[in-house]
Amino acid sequence: MSNDRITYNPAPVVPGISDSVRVKAGELLFVSGQVGFEDDGSIPEDLARAIHLTYAEVERALKAGGATWEDLVRVNVYITQLDDEKLAIWRETRNQIVKVDNPCASTVIGVHSLYNGAKIEVDAIAAV
Repeated sequence: MSNDRITYNPAPVVPGISDSVRVKAGELLFVSGQVGFEDDGSIPEDLARAIHLTYAEVERALKAGGATWEDLVRVNVYITQLDDEKLAIWRETRNQIVKVDNPCASTVIGVHSLYNGAKIEVDAIAAV
């Protein structure tokens, strides 16, 4: 399934990302920063587990707003103490979860800290 309101423009240098995304007029869904918690409310120690839980929250918020991964046009990812190893873990884990033909525009940002000690937070915009 694809969203005919969205045109993805692939990045010429970095494969697997969109350089820009054009959206025809219509409704947008703004997903606030999502953090993944364990059932007991704790933050997972393992980054891959934190990514899985966080993206599950993003998917829940998308569904609540009538959207899917394919409707995403912009994602911001915030990772604490970002380095090459954490970036690789994020990319591999995200690719296991978000399986779309055309990736949305995105930015990964290293930050000092996040809400309640989280290791990752994700916000998003979708065209619905």
